Formats: sequence, C-alpha cells, structure tokens
Amino acid sequence: MGGSDDMNNQPWPRVVLVAAFLVAVVAGMYGAVLIYQPIIRPILNVAPPFVIAIVLAFLLDPLIERLHKIGVSRNLAVAIVGLSFLVVFAAAVLFLVPKIADQATQLARNYDRYARQVQDQAERVLANNAALLERLHLPTTLQDWTSQFSEQLKGVAGSALSVIAGALTSVLSKLLWLVIIPLATLWLLRDFDYIKAKIVHLTPEKHRDRFVSLCSAVGGVFGSYVRGMMIVAILFSLVTMLVLTLAGLDYGLIIGSVSGLFYLVPYVGIFVICIVTALAALVQSGHGVAYVLLLTGYPLLQNVVFDFLVTPKIVGGSVGVHPVLMLFALALGAQMFGVVGMIAAVPVAAALQVALGQVCPRILDKVGPRTESEKPPKKPSGGRRKGRRKGQRA
Repeated sequence: MGGSDDMNNQPWPRVVLVAAFLVAVVAGMYGAVLIYQPIIRPILNVAPPFVIAIVLAFLLDPLIERLHKIGVSRNLAVAIVGLSFLVVFAAAVLFLVPKIADQATQLARNYDRYARQVQDQAERVLANNAALLERLHLPTTLQDWTSQFSEQLKGVAGSALSVIAGALTSVLSKLLWLVIIPLATLWLLRDFDYIKAKIVHLTPEKHRDRFVSLCSAVGGVFGSYVRGMMIVAILFSLVTMLVLTLAGLDYGLIIGSVSGLFYLVPYVGIFVICIVTALAALVQSGHGVAYVLLLTGYPLLQNVVFDFLVTPKIVGGSVGVHPVLMLFALALGAQMFGVVGMIAAVPVAAALQVALGQVCPRILDKVGPRTESEKPPKKPSGGRRKGRRKGQRA
C-alpha cells in the first residue's frame, strides 16, 4: 500500500506534461475551428462598436476621475464629459462636414475633366522621355501603354472599383454605430469603477497584486499614448486644412480631414499624404511646377515639425518601441486589420512591451558594451611571476 501511495505522489515527468499541454492546445484550436462559423464569427462582426466604446470609456475615465476628486458625483461627471463631447462633435459636424461634402461633390462632378488632365500630362511626360523609353524597350505613347498593359489596367481598375464599392457599403452598414457607440460609452463610464473592481475580484487572490500592477502599467502606457496621439492627430488635421485652404488648393479640407488619421501611421502615412496632395495640385489648373512642389513638400515639413516639437510635448516622447519592432507591428497590423491595424500597431506593441517587462523585468534592463572600468582586471602573466620569483631568490 505504501509503495502505491509513493508512486501516486511522484511528480509527472516533464515530457508527459509537455505532451498533455500540446494535446490541450490542439484540441482547443480544433474546437475553435468548429465553432468559428456559428458562434465566433457573428461575435466578431458585432463586437467592433462595443470595442470602440470600451476604448473611449477607458480614455475618458481619467477626466471622470478628476471631476470626481473635486467633489462632482460620478453620474454628473459622466453627463458633463458626455455633453462636452457631443457639443464638440456637433460643432465639427455643422461647420466642417458640409464644406467637406461640397468638395467631395465637386470632386465627383469634375472627375472626367481631371482624368483628361492626367492623361494629357502623362502624354507630355512620355513624349519628353521618348528616347529613354525606346532604349528600355517600353511604349512611348499612352495608347501603346494602354494596349500593351490593357489586362493589367483593367484588373487594377476593377480592384479599385471593388474597394470603393466595398467601402461605401461598409460605411452605410455602420450607421447604427453612431447610436451604439455613444450609448455604450456613457453606460461604461457610469459603471467603470464597478467593472474594474469586478475584474480584480474575479482574479485569483495569489495573483491579484501582480495583475493589478500589470494592468496599471499597461493601461498607463496605452491610455496616455492614445489620448495624446488623438489630440496630435486633430491638431495635425486642423493645421493641414488651414494651410492647404489658404494656399488655394481646391480639396484642402478633404485632404486635411484625413491627414491626421494618416499621421498616426508611422513612416507610411506621411508619404500617402504627400502623394494625395501632389495629385490634387496637379489636376488644379492655373499653377506652375513650383506650386505643385511646394504643396507636395509641405506635409513632409509639417510632419517633421510635429514629430520633433508638438508630439513629444503632448504625448511625452517616444513609446520605447524599437524601429524594427515598430515596422513589424505595422506590417502585421496592416495584414490583419488594414488601416485600423496600422494605427493601433504602435500603442499595442508598446503595451505588450510593458506587459513583458512586468512579467520579466530583466528584459527592459539597459545593457551595452563594457567600459574600461567595468572590465575585469587582467591576471599577471606567467613570465612576470617567474621573474619575481627569480628576483626573490636572488
């Protein structure tokens, strides 16, 4: 009897534990595949507006806490913050949206004329570089390019139309979000303290302190970065709209309204803004090459000013993510969630880095090459020892 009890109390071999873990992971993945279509996919389709509401509540909660500390009740603080947000949103809609809509209508109305202008300019560029194109065995006229690459051009055009149609359908299908997001955000703000306390209460007691510390660190980095970058993006859009409108660009409001969104995408967004600005300046008649080059280079100049002066003051400097890791996060975010994934890539990578630092603190230690003072002392050579011994004998 005693021998059987000792065998039952012995720990399982590590190989058996690893095998059991792998079997559990495979079984879990297989179960997820089975329930993806009937359960997981509908949840993922419904979840985005509620996820946005959770993020907004998380970002606005510090304002509620500040009002609560000065004696304002939680419900009144939620009402003040919510009403302020609605007033700012309504003002933006009343003053900016009609003008942006007018420019969009004008762009749609003049699309054929702009297409002809682009075609004429392309013909002019091909004619000026005909000798180089002949040496490269490439077509020298736009008609030759169209006939030679007609299938590719049709494919690109079809893809572009599909993307535009899909975007319009997606926007129309998300009109209900305008109702869901504000209501869900207000309810979450009202009960945010209770939700946090409930999550902490459900955490096992032996891991509770570490869980609270981890959530506090990750939430601090993620929240401060996202709040700061939202302010920076709004300022970037307003400055771009003002400068491009004063410069006489026909579609300055449209370009400026989306420039702040693209500013949130490191490395890639600024080049998109420059290309769009260049195209808008090219199709606008009555201006020379200098005007086009000036407007094309302006977003790049503004990006540099914001990167070195405005963003560090508001956001508080770098998030501490290595450039290679940032590029990987951008590529992964774009592959998984498109533009939204690229925007969220940097704060998510920074939050994961902080979480990893909480779990394994040594990973955040700064290390570098040893200085001369840090190097261990050299041991005396054997020849010197022999010499010393000979001298002592002498």
